[in-house]
Amino acid sequence: MASVITVRSLDEGTQRALRHRAVDHGRSLEAEIRSILQVAARDAGRRRPTSTLAEAAERFRASVADLDFEIPERVDEQPREVFV
Repeated sequence: MASVITVRSLDEGTQRALRHRAVDHGRSLEAEIRSILQVAARDAGRRRPTSTLAEAAERFRASVADLDFEIPERVDEQPREVFV
């Protein structure tokens, strides 16, 4: 079922960018906008990436909180040169 959508008050810069994008993809402006909307609607149901690194780190910490492991002592086999 086809429907008609009207977008009002779209600024000139956005219109120009959409026209250029349509030309780059070899489509009409209408076909380009249709494609953009289809991709946006399809991707809307997908899981979004983590918004911040801190949130990802917190999830990781929570996932390994119950693990118990020993961190071995560091042993340098060769002395390192110190530049002064």
